[in-house]
Amino acid sequence: MNDKIPLAQIGSVRSSLRLLHVSTLGVSVFKPGEAFGNPKRRVQGRFQYGGEEYRLWVTDPVYERALLSKPDGDYQLGESFLTVSLGEPYNDACYKLIAAIIVREGGMRP
Repeated sequence: MNDKIPLAQIGSVRSSLRLLHVSTLGVSVFKPGEAFGNPKRRVQGRFQYGGEEYRLWVTDPVYERALLSKPDGDYQLGESFLTVSLGEPYNDACYKLIAAIIVREGGMRP
């Protein structure tokens, strides 16, 4: 959800990195390709920003490793700062990724 920018629009993007403050960050640990025989587990972040809902893959190595050590399910990290980056072109789009997570005091830490 709101996780990519079509290559046709990428020329209008001024920066491939963005620092966002979100009031709450939820994450899901699951196997998105399980129905197609792919058992790889992934971590996806959920948050709202600017009145829009986002679901982006988490690539922050510290949080990704910590969350993949937990059972599949949904977790709340709390108020956070996110570095959102654009990945390399793939299937005619650049996907938005959560490259870094900084959780405010009191939130879930790795």
